Amino acid sequence: MYSTLLDIYGGMLTEKQREMMELYYNDDLSLSEIADNCGISRQGVRDAIKRGEESLNELEEKVGVTRLMKEYEEKLTFVTAQCDEIIKDCRTYTTTKSVIEKLERVKAIINS
Repeated sequence: MYSTLLDIYGGMLTEKQREMMELYYNDDLSLSEIADNCGISRQGVRDAIKRGEESLNELEEKVGVTRLMKEYEEKLTFVTAQCDEIIKDCRTYTTTKSVIEKLERVKAIINS
C-alpha cells in the first residue's frame, strides 16, 4: 500500500522521509540497515517513516488518487464484461459483424 502511495505522493514528502520510506518499503531494508546507511539512529528512521506514513495517509484522504484508480479499474472491468456479453450476443446474427468489430476495437483499447 505505501509503495503505491509513495509513487503517487512521494514528491510531497521531505527528501529524508521519501528516501527512508523507499528504502523500507521498496528496497525491503530493515530499520537498522537504513539507520546504518543514513548515519542516524534506528529510532530516527522509525520516526521519519511514521511521519511519512501519516503524511501519505493524510494526502490520500484529501486527494483520493488510489480510490479513484480503484473506481476506474472497476468501471473498466464492468465495461469489458459488457463488451464480452454484447460480442457473444452479436455472434448469433450475421448483420452485426460491424458492431462486433467496433466492440472488439473498444475492448482492445480498454485492455491496452
